[in-house]
Order: sequence, then C-alpha cells, then structure tokens
Amino acid sequence: MSDLKPAKINGELFWTKWMNNLNTKFNEANDKYECTIGNISDNDAAKLTALGIKVKNKDSMGNYIVCKSKYAFKPIGEDMKEIAVEDLGNGSKVVAVVSSYEHKMSKMHGKAPSLKNFMVTQVVTYVPDTEESL
Repeated sequence: MSDLKPAKINGELFWTKWMNNLNTKFNEANDKYECTIGNISDNDAAKLTALGIKVKNKDSMGNYIVCKSKYAFKPIGEDMKEIAVEDLGNGSKVVAVVSSYEHKMSKMHGKAPSLKNFMVTQVVTYVPDTEESL
C-alpha cells in the first residue's frame, strides 16, 4: 500500500458501458468492470504519474487512465444521487479521487489506478450514430 495521498483530478468519461457490464470481447474470462477517464489535463496527469500510474494518451481521448474493479461503478451526481450508467455518454465530465496500487505487472506497466470516489459534474447523453439513406 502506498503512503502517497490520492490525487483529485478532472476529466471526462469514455466507454461508460463497461462501468456496469463486463467487457468480454477480447477476454472471455474478464471479471472486472472498467471506468475510463480521459481528457485529463497535463497538470492532473503529473499528479497521477507521481503516484506511479502510467498515464496513456490517444488523440480521441487525450491523457487517460482505465480504473478496474470487481464491483460495478456507481456514478453519483452533484445532488449526491446515483446516475444511471446508460444515461452517460462520452464526454460526461467528472471530478475523481484516484490512488494507486501495485500489481504483478507493476514493474512493466506502472501501478494501477484505483478510483476511490468520483462525481459526475456534467452529463453528456449517449446518442448512437445513425446513417441516413439518400
């Protein structure tokens, strides 16, 4: 366990479906839910790096981390009420408290991010793309 204090960061949610559904597309034995927080500022990314977390970067999500848990994530709004995961789309804004822990692959991949708490501050509703025929 780390003596470092958790970091408070701001970001946006991505792939919210996996917060309460297991992603078995690439691994049928997957038993962990995922919460992906992206568009993390460089300052907040530095806080995570100080905790030993390797922050990843993609053009579509900017700086991002993927927190995993054996328990489904339960997003809370500013009114302290639970928000249905189905109501959240990419870009929903969050404030999160993140710590880190070591795992068997820490030496190669860095410590894993652990989501201690998070609050959705702005909901972006998921709207699937539809193609219109001409």
